[in-house]
Amino acid sequence: MNLRFVLAALPLLGFAATPAKAVTIDLISNVINAPDNAIYQDFDSYASGVYPSISWGPVKLAVDANVVDDATGVYVLGTGEIGNEYVAIPGGTSLTFSFAGPATYFGMLWGTVDDFNTATFYDGDTVVGTFTGSDLLDPPDGVSAIYANFYAVDGTFTSVVLTSGDDSFEFDNVRVAATPLPAALGLFGMAVAGMGVFGLRRRRAA
Repeated sequence: MNLRFVLAALPLLGFAATPAKAVTIDLISNVINAPDNAIYQDFDSYASGVYPSISWGPVKLAVDANVVDDATGVYVLGTGEIGNEYVAIPGGTSLTFSFAGPATYFGMLWGTVDDFNTATFYDGDTVVGTFTGSDLLDPPDGVSAIYANFYAVDGTFTSVVLTSGDDSFEFDNVRVAATPLPAALGLFGMAVAGMGVFGLRRRRAA
């Protein structure tokens, strides 16, 4: 089943629609619009390092087995100590979020937005949606970070693959839920709604 999309971003940063993906643009600022029972992971309980995989509840994050690259695991970066950590995806690398059951919501703080960052949503083996950094910021500046909320209305997704074409794709504060959508989003398809923009310096995976 194809999913429709809605993308919301701060008006001061501009926006771009991609007709091929049936993207409709709305403007909402500084909002994290997750369902109340979304499962949350901020990676702050992990010290900086490389992990074969990271799991919490029904969610597993691991290197995409279908992508040939040099990644050896999930790169957690930060201060070198537990607290204020985030995940970075080196260039040419993909990470996959796998869910134990169908999901309707996925949110993350998408850091240092670049045009070579890609988020692809799957229902089984079927691609139901793809976003790049250019869909969030036009043009992507490699500095700003946006909290992106992705909703599926007329379908579900079972995994999300994040791919970085260059160094690097950073993300944090992940939320996942399989609950019905908030009523305010009932007319939309998969939505990137409510994005807070924060000033972050570019970080590269070692």
